[in-house]
Amino acid sequence: MRHFTRYSTLAKGLFTPRGRQGKKIVVVDVRLTPTARAADYFLQIKPGTDFEVFNALRALIKGLRLGNVDPGTGTVAGVTLTAWQELAQLMQSCRYGVVFFGIGTTMSRGKEMNIELLLTLIRELNRYTRFYAIPMRGHGNVTGINHVLTWQTGYPFAVNFSRGYPRYNPGEFSVVDMLGRREVDAAFIIATDPGAHLPRAAVEHLQKIPTIVLEPHCNLTTPWAQVVIPVAPAGVGAAGTFYRMDNVPLRVKKLVDFPYPSDEEVLRALKERIANA
Repeated sequence: MRHFTRYSTLAKGLFTPRGRQGKKIVVVDVRLTPTARAADYFLQIKPGTDFEVFNALRALIKGLRLGNVDPGTGTVAGVTLTAWQELAQLMQSCRYGVVFFGIGTTMSRGKEMNIELLLTLIRELNRYTRFYAIPMRGHGNVTGINHVLTWQTGYPFAVNFSRGYPRYNPGEFSVVDMLGRREVDAAFIIATDPGAHLPRAAVEHLQKIPTIVLEPHCNLTTPWAQVVIPVAPAGVGAAGTFYRMDNVPLRVKKLVDFPYPSDEEVLRALKERIANA
C-alpha cells in the first residue's frame, strides 16, 4: 500500500496533479490480485507468455500486423487482440508512463530476454512520449548493490571477476543460472535470504555446498548454512546508506548498540585476514 500512496496509484506529481483521477492503471498478470482489483484494466494472460506479450505490444505500437494471434480464439497470450490494441494506444498517447515489473517476468520462458525485450519496448515508446520501466524489488535496499556494482564496474548485476576484471553477461553469470548449472562450489551470502527467494533447484544446490551467511536474524537459509555470522541490523545497530526502489539514497543512522559487528566490519576483517594469510 505504501507503493500505491507514494509512487503509483494515489501519488500526485507534475504530470498527475489530481492523483488517482488523472491516471490509468493497467495490470497484466496470470491471476487476479488485490492490485488488479484496484486497476482500471486487468489483462489476465496465460502463464509463460511474457515474451509474446512484449513482442505484440512492440508490433502494435509500430503499426505492424501481429503474426501470433490464435486463429481459433482471436487472442494473444489469452487476451483479445482488441484489448492489446487499446493498451498499445493508451501507452503511446499518454504523457508519462511507467511499467512496474516483478521478478516473475524473469521466471518464465525467456528469462533475462524478457527484460531485454521489455526495455526495448520502453525505448521505442520514448519516440512518442515519456516512458520508464522500474523493477518491483522484493525487499529493502535490493537496488543498493546495483548502484555499487555500476559505479565500480559499469555493470549493475551478473558480474564475474574470475579473470581479474569484471565481465557482464546475464544468464551466464546470474546467481540463479550458475547455481542451476551447479558451477558454484562455495557461497558467501550477505544481506539476503536465498532460501526464501531463489528457485528450488538453486536452493537445493546451495544446501549441498559450503555456505557462509552474514545475517542478523534467523531465516530460511541460516538453519542449513555451515557458518552463520551474526551481524548488527543496518539502520538499527549500524549506520549506512539505504537505496529506495526509485534509486533515491537515504542515510540511515545507528539507533542502539548491538553486541555484533556490522557487515562492513566483518568483511573488512575477513579481507585483512586473507591478505595476511
